[in-house]
Amino acid sequence: MIQIQENVPLSQYTTFKIGGKARYFCVIGDAGELRQARAFAEKKNVPIFILGGGSNILVSDEGFPGLVIKNEIKGIFYEKQSDGKTLVTVGAGEDWDTFVADTISHSLGGLENLSGIPGTVGASPVQNIGAYGKEARSTIHSLAAIDQATGKEKVFHHDECVFGYRHSFFKTPEGKKWIITQVCFLLDSNEAISIDYKDLIAYFSGKDTTKLSRQDVRDAVLAVRFAKLPELKSLGTAGSFFKNVTIPKEQYESLKIKWPDVPGFSFSTSDSGLSTIKIPLAWILDNICGFKGYRIGEVGVYKNQALVLINYGKGTASDIASLAECIQKKVYEMTGITIEPEVEYIFPKKP
Repeated sequence: MIQIQENVPLSQYTTFKIGGKARYFCVIGDAGELRQARAFAEKKNVPIFILGGGSNILVSDEGFPGLVIKNEIKGIFYEKQSDGKTLVTVGAGEDWDTFVADTISHSLGGLENLSGIPGTVGASPVQNIGAYGKEARSTIHSLAAIDQATGKEKVFHHDECVFGYRHSFFKTPEGKKWIITQVCFLLDSNEAISIDYKDLIAYFSGKDTTKLSRQDVRDAVLAVRFAKLPELKSLGTAGSFFKNVTIPKEQYESLKIKWPDVPGFSFSTSDSGLSTIKIPLAWILDNICGFKGYRIGEVGVYKNQALVLINYGKGTASDIASLAECIQKKVYEMTGITIEPEVEYIFPKKP
């Protein structure tokens, strides 16, 4: 039987260390308890918010007016397939990095480049998390979810998740009604090791890479990642706050006239038939806009990574939102590029 608490401060459950009180709060450990929580919210006629690791959200200073359900559904189950690959079914409440480490201990490949990402497994398909040249979608086979409105369970196969860059079906208005309980990953012990991302190339420069293990790659990713990110014990952060940007080739070439050193990658063709280029937003924030290390009051931009916004201790959600708006405005004024938050705002809807 679930226990419902009232007026619980959410700042203790977010990596930003920011957030007002949840009107109602509970912890669930399986699908049955999730249905109990859903029924409670239905009876009280209040909205539901699913909380995982609290690592990619900005919760309003006003808190959340409904039921916050902290998903702690656990379990990691390995099932060898006839083709030699392994189907791994994972509870949505499992810690992501702990899960990644576990797959490596089972000699399975595909997730080592995603080491160190904070949060829970249930968030991985929603956000289609990615890092160092890899994305979760390349290994996600399927997932199970429960409909908030009816309590019915459905299995979503890979194609039904409609993955995109930091996007999926579960970020759409229709998809947000589904609560993920389990995620199934298809992993392969023969998966080739990938270290062709620029930060990893730099890390392994001058080193013998002919006999790299998956643990070696994980160690490298963790070293590179933690050199750029603040220590969560001392500073609040949600990691990369903004998405990287993709712009038309013509716009990129115009930028290079003014800033010849602006990097660009991944020439591709968009749905409109135009060639596009992906630009590391951190470079723009640092080299064009000068935001790296910027501070205003109790919030600021991390000194080692311009994509990371931080709370020095007494910052509020309004402070972070105002800083983000300031950054968006200056980037547009300087480059003509519109940037979007990667972090989800959990703010009450205005009438």
